[in-house]
Amino acid sequence: MKNLIILLFCIPVMLFGQDANAPNLYEVITMEVKRGQEDAFEAAVKAHNEKFHGEGMYPASLNYNINGPWGGQYTWIMGPTSWTAMDTRPGKGAHDDDWKNVDQYVESYDGPGYWSMSSSLSHIAEGPNPSKRLIWVYDIKSGEGTRWTELVGQVKEVYAEKFSDEHFWVVWNEFSDTAKGWDVAVIFPFEKWAWMDEDNNFRDKFEEVHGKNTWDHFLDEFRTTINGRVDWLRETVE
Repeated sequence: MKNLIILLFCIPVMLFGQDANAPNLYEVITMEVKRGQEDAFEAAVKAHNEKFHGEGMYPASLNYNINGPWGGQYTWIMGPTSWTAMDTRPGKGAHDDDWKNVDQYVESYDGPGYWSMSSSLSHIAEGPNPSKRLIWVYDIKSGEGTRWTELVGQVKEVYAEKFSDEHFWVVWNEFSDTAKGWDVAVIFPFEKWAWMDEDNNFRDKFEEVHGKNTWDHFLDEFRTTINGRVDWLRETVE
């Protein structure tokens, strides 16, 4: 059904949604916690995740947004999973009853949203995932999704050749949001804050892979594909 809808309405962003052979889907819910209840909230989420979201198709983590549009709020992320697995996800009964232990500390919810990681555009390094994230969310111009994807593919090539031990993730919004313009996110996971001070000479590395004087052309082309970008930092709590 989803593929039929895409063909009928030609929604540009969803054309680049989930890759084949999932799981690569993530459910994302952001929560504002009652003032002074942060420690109790974190403990309740940790206990809930241990009971219902361990290994398998429903793993979950709790993250804290340090700045940006949800600065000071928490984001709960379930995944990687798949739409098929959502049919049998933990829900009514013991799961939802246990979530009440979390809900008592929550002031408000935002979401859920659904994002899918692109295996064709992401570079996934070996080893455990770092605990911190720099997140760039892009608003892609109508009709520019294909070109944006081609350009980001060039960035992945640089990571694969020059930064093989670093992660570079691309996740697509599964549902069109023309009002907010949050079409796709590029995520840079890292472990130490010192990473933010490092100069990785990306221009030089890009031109070593793609040829001399290609970086400025890349930037010019990339700018023509987007309306804008929103940035923030996020850190895994548990």
